Amino acid sequence: MLTSLGAVRHFRHLFVCRHNFLAPAPCAPKQLPMGGLFSCCFGGAFTDLDATATEWEIKCAQKWISAVIGPNGSKINELKFMTGAEIDIDRSIADPVTIRITGDPKQVKAAREAVSAVIKDAENPDYEGAAGKKFRQEADAHAKRADVLAKKKDALFDAGDKAGGRAALEEVKAAQRSMHEANAKAAKAIFENRNKGKGKMYMDFHGLRKAEAMDALRTRLAELSGAKGVLELVPGAGKHSGGGGAVLMPAVVAALKEKGLKFEEKTAGSLIVQLA
Repeated sequence: MLTSLGAVRHFRHLFVCRHNFLAPAPCAPKQLPMGGLFSCCFGGAFTDLDATATEWEIKCAQKWISAVIGPNGSKINELKFMTGAEIDIDRSIADPVTIRITGDPKQVKAAREAVSAVIKDAENPDYEGAAGKKFRQEADAHAKRADVLAKKKDALFDAGDKAGGRAALEEVKAAQRSMHEANAKAAKAIFENRNKGKGKMYMDFHGLRKAEAMDALRTRLAELSGAKGVLELVPGAGKHSGGGGAVLMPAVVAALKEKGLKFEEKTAGSLIVQLA
């Protein structure tokens, strides 16, 4: 079929970014007015033709486009620099947004893969890291054990076995202590995973539970008491909060107001705090 089209000047491939996965849009190849070939791949597999593409389009849900752009355009500028391709955001259609990539075939391939990776990470971010996941799993196992032991305790007391019930109660308490200890280790590991090497004036709370994040914030503010400078906080915009909207951001804002600290919004998910 390709030989009948003659010289193909460029290939454009359209991808649709859906929630939780990046999937090719199903369609049949058809000729463009410009003499090129419009085609879509199935199952995420690229054909040999993809290696010669000089133009590419990716459709991305509006909620993830900020990850591609980055604060003040930092991420998209990085992607352009690293791949050498031109990457433009077309907002003529609000949702999904079109990301248009142009360049030589090598540049387009590199940019296509880099942009797709950024979107995939935004949809399914690894906030916890390996150590954080391990400790969370341990905490969950202790919590389940505590539930089982609690039922055993109740059954023993109901049966009149007070001695057995008290012994089971101590087991419940021990399992709960182990759960709290594992969650504390998880919180520490997750915070380090997000903030390692970024210094005392930066805090990314992604992956932490609300209570853990607020404890970390209170501790850091106490450490910085009397310090001068700018503290950047990243509570997040609530895009992964299960549809209930941001949970941590309002709590962080309330804590800063209570402390009488001046702050301003940097992005939808981050704040800049001015320390006296």
